Formats: sequence, C-alpha cells, structure tokens
Amino acid sequence: MQPDLNDAASCLITGASRGIGAAAADRLAARGYHVYLNYGSGRHEADAVAARINESGGSAQALQADVADVESVAKMFEVIGERHGRLDLLVHNAAPPLEPKRLLDLDWDADVQPHVDVAARGFLNLLREGDSFLKTGSRVVVLLTDALYHTPPVQMGAYLAAKGALLGLVRAAAKELRGRGVSVNSISPGMVETGLLVNYHERALEIMAQDHPMKRLAMADEVAAVIEAIATGAGAYMSGANIIVNGGSEF
Repeated sequence: MQPDLNDAASCLITGASRGIGAAAADRLAARGYHVYLNYGSGRHEADAVAARINESGGSAQALQADVADVESVAKMFEVIGERHGRLDLLVHNAAPPLEPKRLLDLDWDADVQPHVDVAARGFLNLLREGDSFLKTGSRVVVLLTDALYHTPPVQMGAYLAAKGALLGLVRAAAKELRGRGVSVNSISPGMVETGLLVNYHERALEIMAQDHPMKRLAMADEVAAVIEAIATGAGAYMSGANIIVNGGSEF
C-alpha cells in the first residue's frame, strides 16, 4: 500500500531521471518520502524510476521542467502545490553532460552558459518559485563538485564556472534562509560513474580510476547515501556545510 500523501514527507529532486538523482529518489522513497522526480528531457527514464518506486510500495511522481526556465519551474510547483503545501527536502542535482574541452576553445554561449543556466540560474529559480514551500525544518541539498576545492581535472572549465557560481548562491542561501529554520548544505563528490560522463572516452575514465586511491570512481548510490543522511537525522544541526565525497583522493 502506498503512503497517504497528506501524511508523507515530500521532496523534490532535480535531475532525478538517472545517476545520483535516481539513486537518491530510491533511498528517500524507502524512507517514506513522496518523491517528485524532476527531469528535463529524460521522460522515459524518469517514468521508469517512478514506476520502480511505486511498484515497490513507495510514492513518486515524475515532473518535467527545465530548471533554467522560471515559467517551467513555476508550473512544476503548481503541480506540487496541488498535493503538498510544503517541501521537506529540495535536492538540486541537475547538470548537463560534461564535454571535455580546452579552456581557450570554449565559447561562452554554446559551452559555458548552458551549464550556468542549469546549475546557478536553476537553483535561483527553484528557490524563488519554491519559497513558500520551504518551511521551518525544510532542508535544501545542492550537488557541487570537489574540483572546486582540490586540483580540478583538465578540460572542465564550463562545468567549473557553473559550479563556482552555484557555490556563491548556496552560501548566500544558507545565510539568508537560516533565520526561517531552513537548512542549506552542499555535497561535493569527486568523479562519479553517471551519464554526466557520457562524452568522456572509456580509456580516459580508466586512467582516472587507476589514479584514484581506491582504483575506481564513485558510484551514484554512495553519493545518494550522503543526501539521505543530511535529509534525515544526521542533518538536524547542519547548515552551511559542504561535505566532500571523493574517496580520499585529496584532503
């Protein structure tokens, strides 16, 4: 039997059709959350994640929205508002696939802006349109990258520019929302085996894995486990924190 939505805690996960987002959805649904699975273009994948959760006794709904488009985000929150008047958890995980490219070969409009729009503009859109849903005790979790804090891989300038802008917004949000009892924390994973790396050559990924102390990249569920921890009891006294999840590659 699926939980009564009037009683279930609710969460919205962006980029939830695959990878870390989908893994987090599975974990949070198992915890009793009704999970809103936001996706941009991966409708079939998001529907499959929702079906898997619902068939296993959880509660999930796939919602299409381009987080970079404020009107699209507003319509998504209208749907959420029909069932829930609050969000207990907001997870901003959406990101376009990485395309390795030298810094001097980057074109701002074609290469950098799409990443900035999804990461930074998307986060701001979510906060603005979802503001009335974030109540005392609500938690916000944002996916950054440990490359902001340690030696970055080469040819990731567009991605790092977007995550750097997002970091600034996350820090501002943590300061401004704390007075309302809303916590904002971030997770910075190392390289994770997800669709984000679809444009990387298999040999390049093998070299990255062999250079890692654990001789492998992270798995999506290992990062999702940290999201779950922040969302549940472990995050009760956390706000403004950034958790590095890189397997000890750098300290």
